[in-house]
Amino acid sequence: MSIGSGIKSGVLALSLLVASFGIAQAGCVSKSAQATSYSKASAKWFAMETMVQAVSWGLWPGWVATGVVDGYSVKNEKYKCTSGSDGVTCISWAKFCKK
Repeated sequence: MSIGSGIKSGVLALSLLVASFGIAQAGCVSKSAQATSYSKASAKWFAMETMVQAVSWGLWPGWVATGVVDGYSVKNEKYKCTSGSDGVTCISWAKFCKK
């Protein structure tokens, strides 16, 4: 599988499971997401992208450009990844706290 087709297949197979666990403390929100792609690194990237979008779509362009979630600190970022016939699937969790 080429990288290009892997990315396409990852995007097409991107399975979004976004959950909000409520406010853990003032100014913080916990998010979770699931993504499938051709590699572990790519699946983690898509999962984080989904969590950033779930916090606010307005944060997405800056995060894609810089990898930084402007105005937020990201705490307890965790991933559980498994390989399968359709690539690598990662479930992610993180807490986003306003600075």
